[in-house]
Amino acid sequence: MVMTLKRANIFVSGNVQKAGFRTFVKNLADSLGIKGYAENLPDGKVKIVCEGEEESIAKMVGSIKTEASALSKVEDLQIKYGEYIGEYLDFERRGGDVPKKATLDDLLNVMISFDNKAEKIVDVLGDIKEDTSQIRQDTSQIRQDTSQIRQDTSQIRQDTSQIRQDTAQIRQDTSQISNIAENTSLIPAINEDTSEIKNNTREIADKLQNKYEELSREIAQMKVTLSKIEAKVFS
Repeated sequence: MVMTLKRANIFVSGNVQKAGFRTFVKNLADSLGIKGYAENLPDGKVKIVCEGEEESIAKMVGSIKTEASALSKVEDLQIKYGEYIGEYLDFERRGGDVPKKATLDDLLNVMISFDNKAEKIVDVLGDIKEDTSQIRQDTSQIRQDTSQIRQDTSQIRQDTSQIRQDTAQIRQDTSQISNIAENTSLIPAINEDTSEIKNNTREIADKLQNKYEELSREIAQMKVTLSKIEAKVFS
């Protein structure tokens, strides 16, 4: 597969200065293996000069249009392709922020932006509070289920100990039979006792398995809830 290397001069206008836009472009370029620079211009635009695979440059342009940083807003993008030179070793942010005299509209826009973000933060914190409350409830339920499992396990141990005692008693009773042919009437009672022990053991095992499955589902739900919280906090 033949790679087509290109050079591109890109001019981006809109709210793209003092908004983290150049850092966004650098991170994007680094991820795509594109070299060059992004620089603020006095007229409020950002100039991007870059070199790399034509397909990668096209992906970067598409991401700039649709995925710019939260504080920036791209209103227009002009691009001109040229021949690849191989001039750059990496991608960098050039120059400092261009001084700009703030107008009343600029200050109003900043206040509106902060107000919108504050509302979003309040909503996210509310969701986190609800999710945290649910996690506490789930944790409490898990503790209760764990305690129940411990009790069931203890009961199983006691029942197992009883089974061993009953088995030993059966052996002792069997050893005392002097004439098996004459005492076959005892065999149905022994079989009945053994069947009852098996049924009790099976019932306890089923109960423990149900508790284990219930706990597994609650832990899985807890993981989903934590994933939602993480997504909301770091989005």
